[in-house]
Amino acid sequence: MDSTNQNSDYSKKPKNFHYSNKKKHYNQRRKNYNNNKTPYSNNQKYIPQPLQYINPYYAQEMIYRTEMYIYSKYRNLIDLNTKNQGLSESLNSNSQFFVIKSFSEEDVHKSIKYGVWSSSKNGNKTLNNSYKLTKEKGGNVYLFFSCNGSGRYVGLAKMKSEVDENKIFEYWTQDNKWTGLFEVEWIFIKDVPFREFKNIIITMKDGETKPISNARDTQEIPFDFAKEMIEIIDKFLNSNTILEHFEYYDIRQENYEKNIQKEK
Repeated sequence: MDSTNQNSDYSKKPKNFHYSNKKKHYNQRRKNYNNNKTPYSNNQKYIPQPLQYINPYYAQEMIYRTEMYIYSKYRNLIDLNTKNQGLSESLNSNSQFFVIKSFSEEDVHKSIKYGVWSSSKNGNKTLNNSYKLTKEKGGNVYLFFSCNGSGRYVGLAKMKSEVDENKIFEYWTQDNKWTGLFEVEWIFIKDVPFREFKNIIITMKDGETKPISNARDTQEIPFDFAKEMIEIIDKFLNSNTILEHFEYYDIRQENYEKNIQKEK
């Protein structure tokens, strides 16, 4: 039996109900509706109501599928966050730190998958000079990744090479816009909302003092503030990461690469 019909008002109509009374019945239903509905003016914004129920079995199945996919194809990422716990305590004081703003999460996926990154021409120059300087002193260059408009940091990576201006990564979402390429090693992969860093305020490139969440691409972060940021990322109990979307992005990437090969 149709459960929808079971729960409807029509299922409750009296046994002696006749179609000759349908107009009266309809008018009564309309009256009940008008009496019960919430007043709504043109100046009010409609706010959709959240879903009342999410199937926990389906949610758990998706988590399990994600874990199995990452385990089968990117096993080195499984315990990445755990492996790098306590990083802030072992930082070399000669290290330098920068904010990286990606145009899309899809490009961050490619960075994790291929272990590379590329910034703007000026950004590459800044990062390359920093890499050479810190390497001479035994330090590292760390990069705090965020996607434009996301409201969160998605992870932390470390530069592993100088910028090679003669290389172009052909799979970025914006073709041939980013010249130069350098290798990166990902340290943490987890979503951490900007609100967790609200007390970290630094002087930006333009001389203004703002929260770190306002930082633009390749904004340098002073050592003490960067160390605090790493501590926050390390200890934050996240519920989401970009790894949850890896299967989706991998499929898109494979199709994209096939199309590029056909065009050659």
